[in-house]
Amino acid sequence: MNKFFIEIFNRKSRSIDNESIDTVIFNKKNLKISFSQNKFCYHKPSKNKNYFILSSISSKDRKRIIKKYDFINIEKSDSEILLDLYLKFGSKIFKIFGSSFFFFYFDFDKKNALIARDHIGFNSIYYTKKDDSLFISSSLNDLKKNSGENLKINYTILKKFLNLDAFSKDQTFFEDILKLPPSNVLEYKNNSISILSYPKFKDLTLSDSNTSQIEGLKKKLKKAIIRMEELKEDKVGFLFSGGIDSSTILSFFSKYDKQHRKLYAYTAKFNHIEDSIKNRIDESEFQSEVLNTLDVEDRSFETEKLSTISNLDFYLELIGQPFFFPNLYLSHEAFKKAKNDGVSKVFNGCDGDTVVSHGFEYYEELFLKLRWFKLYKQIDKLSKNVNLTKRSIFKRTVLGLLFYENKLFFSSKDKHKQILSAPIHSSSIEVESLLADYYGVEEVYPFYNIDLMNYCINVKPDLKIDKYPRYILREAIKGLVPEKIRKRTDKANLTHGVIYSYLNHDKNIIERHLNNPHEDLKKVFDVSDLKKGWIKLLDDPKKYSTFSMIPSQIFAYVVVNRWLEKESLT
Repeated sequence: MNKFFIEIFNRKSRSIDNESIDTVIFNKKNLKISFSQNKFCYHKPSKNKNYFILSSISSKDRKRIIKKYDFINIEKSDSEILLDLYLKFGSKIFKIFGSSFFFFYFDFDKKNALIARDHIGFNSIYYTKKDDSLFISSSLNDLKKNSGENLKINYTILKKFLNLDAFSKDQTFFEDILKLPPSNVLEYKNNSISILSYPKFKDLTLSDSNTSQIEGLKKKLKKAIIRMEELKEDKVGFLFSGGIDSSTILSFFSKYDKQHRKLYAYTAKFNHIEDSIKNRIDESEFQSEVLNTLDVEDRSFETEKLSTISNLDFYLELIGQPFFFPNLYLSHEAFKKAKNDGVSKVFNGCDGDTVVSHGFEYYEELFLKLRWFKLYKQIDKLSKNVNLTKRSIFKRTVLGLLFYENKLFFSSKDKHKQILSAPIHSSSIEVESLLADYYGVEEVYPFYNIDLMNYCINVKPDLKIDKYPRYILREAIKGLVPEKIRKRTDKANLTHGVIYSYLNHDKNIIERHLNNPHEDLKKVFDVSDLKKGWIKLLDDPKKYSTFSMIPSQIFAYVVVNRWLEKESLT
């Protein structure tokens, strides 16, 4: 994670509390900034150029920019190139980047500032305004520490979180601290803040041929996964579940990596789960299908003694606010093992299903456009391969979408864009990135490549779902991924692992919190129903491990209650 702390002030600066040994601190006139030296390119003021620039872009994006704009001086630094582009084109320039980027600009003469966040939210940006000073940081904890004010709890967000509306676009759990959403720019002029968005996605004209679109997706996947110009390491790790997404990434990398790096697959094992439900969570047979055909070191680990709640204080110290990630213990163990293996880059198949799209949005479009015969034919094809009746598919997809959405989308493409803009993506990245950074590991998310995302959005809707959900992906990986995985339609339910932790590691912790709700929590939440739900779960864990919301509600409640306790202590 790119770490920075910025203070723009008119009167007196506060000292920056930063213990990092690789930190650079720049202090001049109205700007004080601390940042990780090895993560950023920066440009200091000169005689004729009275501005400060801090930036971070990939080598691939630099090459893309130089190729696209012939007026660019290739001898300039990344920061200077970005400034030239911004001064010429404004915030529209940020839409051309394909991966993580960061850009901060401060004009000492005008006392104006600008900071831009990438399209998906790889770089966290928090900010707060205090009188005539603006504080901006990648770290919520650093902002709390350095802004010098007592912070008020945001009870609106607290209540939403407890009701499992866990992700906000721009709010935090503190009233005075906000976050800049992905694909947005913060401008600071005349002591005032304005937030501007730049285009994230664009419409593409793709060949109408099914074969062409399938081959096109395969090429985009390959480019997103094989990042030769960025990847210098001789060891590479993979969070590997045995699902379609992680199998796709590992198989592509193994086949097309010309440098023949040493590959490590970090897989979770659930051998302690009783046999009657083990098949719902255990992925061993699918993992073996891939690992037995590739030159990959299996770095599997048992999860019996692992728990997120039992390690909650550590996570809250690291993240600085409540988080919704019951399975965080899996990533934690993988990053720990990666560090011990000397692996600094770990690939994550997160949200491959969302990026490529299951395609169910197309059913909603057909229904709303009254194309019911076409809808029937599509559902009929699907039902023959997913072991579900046409009635149940219609109920789970069309009716589920229509009755639980705030907005109806007549275009499945627009719905896909909306789903990919949801704050859950950046929130999940931030939590995992903080944990990975703690162990000196950097995560790579191939499915979040903007070129790949744009391509998937523009794919024909009936290619996203046909005989199978994500039909186009299954066709694109034919011959690369074992058939047993390519055609699978089920997915491990990791809730079983969470419930095991609840019953075998976390029971005393959970019951202590249920019996001792914090006074601030009582203002927004009645714990009595959750206590009843906990008793039901204890009586019949199997029943409440698949579709019930009780395990999730338990997690959210315990996280909030412990966070409030810690905040009261500090």
